[in-house]
Amino acid sequence: MYKKKYTFSMWIEYLEKFDKKNRNNLFELRLIAKKLGLLNLKSFFFTVGGTNGKGTTCAMLERLLLNSGYKVGLYTSPHLINYSERIRVNGSYLSEKDHIFSFLIIDSKKGNISLTYFEFITLSALFLFSQYSLDIIILEVGLGGRLDATNIIDSDLSIITNIGIDHTSLLGTDRLSIGREKSGIFREGKIAVIGEKNIPSSVNEIAREKKTILKKIDVDWFWRKKNIDSWEFIHSNIQLYDLPISQIPLPNTAIALSSLFYSGLKINLNILRATISKVQLSGRFQTISNSPRIILDVAHNVNAALYLSEKIDEIDIKGKIYAIFGILKDKDVTGIIQVLQKKIDYWYALSLKTNRSASINYLKKKIPFHNAFFFKNIDDAWLALKDVITKKDIVLVFGSFFTVSEFMSIKR
Repeated sequence: MYKKKYTFSMWIEYLEKFDKKNRNNLFELRLIAKKLGLLNLKSFFFTVGGTNGKGTTCAMLERLLLNSGYKVGLYTSPHLINYSERIRVNGSYLSEKDHIFSFLIIDSKKGNISLTYFEFITLSALFLFSQYSLDIIILEVGLGGRLDATNIIDSDLSIITNIGIDHTSLLGTDRLSIGREKSGIFREGKIAVIGEKNIPSSVNEIAREKKTILKKIDVDWFWRKKNIDSWEFIHSNIQLYDLPISQIPLPNTAIALSSLFYSGLKINLNILRATISKVQLSGRFQTISNSPRIILDVAHNVNAALYLSEKIDEIDIKGKIYAIFGILKDKDVTGIIQVLQKKIDYWYALSLKTNRSASINYLKKKIPFHNAFFFKNIDDAWLALKDVITKKDIVLVFGSFFTVSEFMSIKR
């Protein structure tokens, strides 16, 4: 069928079949972007990289800027339920008609160049942003940094939230290699905000090579939780005390604040204080039910599991904790389970609806506990769990974006 007649769902199905090859450079992608006039957009660009916390950092940046009166575009990934979640303009999702128009343009301009799914949709996002007079565009890195499609843009300020061990087959098996890949978003003479205290030496090396100005946590800017209800942030000549606790991780809230102040953009401090506690992001320690309490979290690597463990410690637990757990086969399943093993009373492990999922047999080897049960899909796991949980219990749904997405889609 000719693509002009494609529906939105047909386009998504078409794009998801694109080659998953890894590029050695972004030359061809830049050619298409240049042809479309996407490399010279007048907006101020933030590029947000790191292993964990990119999405929450982007969400905080977006809301603070919108509430300060800026026109903002946000490109983030992955989505939980619908592709449209990946792109927002001034805080709103775009229509399917807008996306279809953009897909048609990109498809017509790419010629014979073969693109991956992420490369295609990154061009689409940039094209959609180009249709608006945006003051600021926030780009979340998809994977790594150096060869990520978002890196065709020369950002005005880059961010690295942290460096953890993940995607080792593509980025390297140690933090030194991964740090080198993620630092690929640095630009000469521009500021890069670093949110991790013990950053790999490779990040400093790339910064020196590119003449990037690093602004590091606990060196150039600081934050500290004062008590259960407040925290403080110190940055150059700005000291903010008694800030309200945010619903997203405080380290990522602090990274967002630091990045805003280093950007030179004008932010009203009263608006900042009023905004911080209101920002939420789906699937990040998100409570969707209270009796029993059901918590969704996309934790899918050891760093994220450690944060999840800390959040569990903050809960007033009156019953048992049941985990609905599905994960991709290329993740450090052993490491994640070791972090959370003592926190969880019962494991309901399952296979996800993707060929990337860890199989039931694989999970049985990784979770050989008497309190672990295994299911072929999330529907069966939930049906079994509903028969045993009480109103005092906690259901923790985690392990992957796929896990959270599938749970949000089932009838409960």
